[in-house]
Amino acid sequence: MAYIQRQIRQARKAEGLTQSDLGHRIGQPQSAVSRIERGGDLRLSTLLEMARVLELEPMLVPKSLIPAVQALVGHAINQEGSKAPDSIPLVGGTPEDAADESQ
Repeated sequence: MAYIQRQIRQARKAEGLTQSDLGHRIGQPQSAVSRIERGGDLRLSTLLEMARVLELEPMLVPKSLIPAVQALVGHAINQEGSKAPDSIPLVGGTPEDAADESQ
């Protein structure tokens, strides 16, 4: 789950928001945002609210499809020229996880 919290922190910073700003927008104190970003307990309702504010779309992706999803997102990002493909914030696993599961 720490991966999700890391992605929240990166998205918050990319949007130029402080922990206080994000907390205010989701109706939580700054200390709650800090606790979540450090790997604390994260309720689904809070995750969905954070995603809404940070313009993210949470979704479940089968591990076996993660490489394909990353390639598609990387292609779209490269078209925009905004980020390198390895900085694509996907939640749910890594291509290595998918390879391990198929064995």
